[in-house]
Amino acid sequence: MKIWKIAVAALACACAAGCRTTKDVLDDYEVALSTGNYAEPVQETSELAAEKDGSQLLWQLLAGGALYMADDKENAIAMFDSAEDAMHANDATSVFAKGGEGALAMMTNDRAFDYDGGGQDRVFTCLYKAIDFMSSGKHDAARTELNRAGQHQENWLWERRKDIAAAAKKMKADADAYVRQNNAPQEGNRDTQVGTVLGDAAFRSQVQAQCRFDPATSGNLDALAPRDYMNPYAEHVTGVFRWLSGDGARNYLKDVAALVAGNPVVARDFAEVDRGIKPSNQVWIYVEDGLCPCREEWRVDLPLGLLPFVRRYVIYAGMALPYLRERAHGAINWSVAAGGQNVPMCQLANVDALLKTEYDVYMRGALTREITRTIVKVGVQVALGVAADAAERRHEKKGKSGNDYLALKLAQVGVATWAMTTTAADLRSWTALPKTVKVARVDRPADGRLEVVADGQRIQLAVPPGNSMVFLRKPGPSAYPVVKMATFQ
Repeated sequence: MKIWKIAVAALACACAAGCRTTKDVLDDYEVALSTGNYAEPVQETSELAAEKDGSQLLWQLLAGGALYMADDKENAIAMFDSAEDAMHANDATSVFAKGGEGALAMMTNDRAFDYDGGGQDRVFTCLYKAIDFMSSGKHDAARTELNRAGQHQENWLWERRKDIAAAAKKMKADADAYVRQNNAPQEGNRDTQVGTVLGDAAFRSQVQAQCRFDPATSGNLDALAPRDYMNPYAEHVTGVFRWLSGDGARNYLKDVAALVAGNPVVARDFAEVDRGIKPSNQVWIYVEDGLCPCREEWRVDLPLGLLPFVRRYVIYAGMALPYLRERAHGAINWSVAAGGQNVPMCQLANVDALLKTEYDVYMRGALTREITRTIVKVGVQVALGVAADAAERRHEKKGKSGNDYLALKLAQVGVATWAMTTTAADLRSWTALPKTVKVARVDRPADGRLEVVADGQRIQLAVPPGNSMVFLRKPGPSAYPVVKMATFQ
């Protein structure tokens, strides 16, 4: 690596130190949502979305989520529309196939690539648009969004396979190019070396303990069942919406009954729709509770003892991986008081588990990529160090000094410096999603008044005649719930 490249890397680090990082924005966003200050993050995330960089989709989702919770329906839908435009652009090809920022983007870290968003990002984007449409009386638009949410669920496996293949291809091409650029022959078979690290019991136990991820079994697409990645919340909302609208509900409610066997609300709904019963003055109440897991960075050194390198030539061998930090519930105990009865709410969807599935699938590739990056960067350091020592011995033998030794040592230091400054985990994720989703179904009281009780906090609702769907969002214990309601006459 040339001296000017080292200087540029150092300057970039100095500049980054004075700017708000993605982690800073996400941390402040979490505080605002968990305390009920839903409109507070809108300005910053909207401004970041307007910059149209590789994280634009993330900022659009964060801004849209804050607008949704602030009940600014028009602007929330507009922001989610913009997010879907970015998703459609990504769906045309994998973000890894686009190349990322820089000629050797894969040799830096996954943040060099556009934020793609997972399957749940797409499902919840359409679901939130549908809820805002139906609570505004725009049922045709809501139906369209629910249909799209279902299509995203159907596409999930195919999309993940596409990304995995594109990332592996890009990783190999960039690693080979980086070795050639530094005139450093690869020490041994790279795939074998990666397999050796992944197969080491001590390293594997470290990853399992920190990331709750088993490199041998976690994230295997072929081993997943529909309940691991299908969102029963979106499916149930679609089924009930269609049931109340009089069109095609049975298959949706049948699928939900298979996903969450034992849920009494879902079982009753499917049994009734299967018998052709039409609901009358029924109220479905959905609660989106808490906040989903967010990503944190874990740094660990590559276990060099497993590799055939001369370790004294290695200056830096660090890796960075994301792990999931689980966050609190909005409330532990939920119930509905209606018509003199108290009905407990039951869990419909474990969003934490759905996002853990997506994380595991991501990590299956990310861990291999990070090990590969580190092996290649370490190998180049070793090759340059060995070459520098050989040059020094030649000069000692001839009894005179030379500039090639100094150039090689500087290049070795430059490679290590670049490795250090580019080692980072991708912490980007849509952190506004709920932790769990609960559901209850009650008869509408004659006076239309009912209460949702959350750990003693009582949320008063006035439900008009007819069938209704009520959506509550409580991201933190001190946050007052957002309430949206759709009525079907």
